[in-house]
Amino acid sequence: MRAALARLGSAAWLGWQIDTNWADPFIFVVYAVMRPLASGLILAGIWWAVGSNPPARGLFAAVFLANAFHNFVTWVVVGMGWVVLEEREDYETLKFVFTSPLGLYTCLLGRALVKLAIAALGVVVLLGVGWFALHVTWDWRAVRWAPLALTLALGGVATVSAGFVVAGVGLLMPRTSILINESVAVALYLLCGVIFPIDLLPRGLQEFTLALPFTLWYEALRRFVLGHGASARIGHWSDALLMAALAFSTVVFAVLGRWGYFALETRARRLGRLDQTTIF
Repeated sequence: MRAALARLGSAAWLGWQIDTNWADPFIFVVYAVMRPLASGLILAGIWWAVGSNPPARGLFAAVFLANAFHNFVTWVVVGMGWVVLEEREDYETLKFVFTSPLGLYTCLLGRALVKLAIAALGVVVLLGVGWFALHVTWDWRAVRWAPLALTLALGGVATVSAGFVVAGVGLLMPRTSILINESVAVALYLLCGVIFPIDLLPRGLQEFTLALPFTLWYEALRRFVLGHGASARIGHWSDALLMAALAFSTVVFAVLGRWGYFALETRARRLGRLDQTTIF
């Protein structure tokens, strides 16, 4: 265990150096918060234009909160896919990482932890802007901290698991990995109830999104922070049922993510694609 934690710490330190050493701290912080801040302000502008009537304020708070926490998915899922692309195409070091004592899986996990920390900074800034500038407020005394902490932990596990699948696909399909990186985050943004309730999705697609932990994650975050969700279909679920469904789907997602990553990595190794550069 001590050796595994040491390797993980080395991977995280390496990821921090790679992700942050290209700029001074101020510029890096601006870069880290600019994308989530821009998306939040764009969302506020759209809402102001088409749905700024007072009865919709509660729904806007639910949408804004989920949009803020989707920053974790954007940073981690897309970022883990880009780790594979950068190590193989830019630095041409992927085969060395793969054969090192660190190992590619541990390297990706350490890099994911760093990206979670960077994403947390963007989430805090965006929620602060929402609170002070956009009047997205809630009663701090009504926040349920214990289930909220568990919800955040489960969401982090689900996000990293999705990142491993994206990274595995990047190992197997070098040239198309750029499109996959961004498209997965966008698909989750549209399907999992971030900017509109899943009730508006067609039948069949609603059931599919309910099988994804991210849909339940966003709804649980809203419920434990704001006191209400956004989906009428999930709204009648009890807190215990919602958390049980979130925990179950996260565990299934984590198992499938780990299995899927190693299956894709094995396939890529057999096809000789670990160090295949495309000059893309």
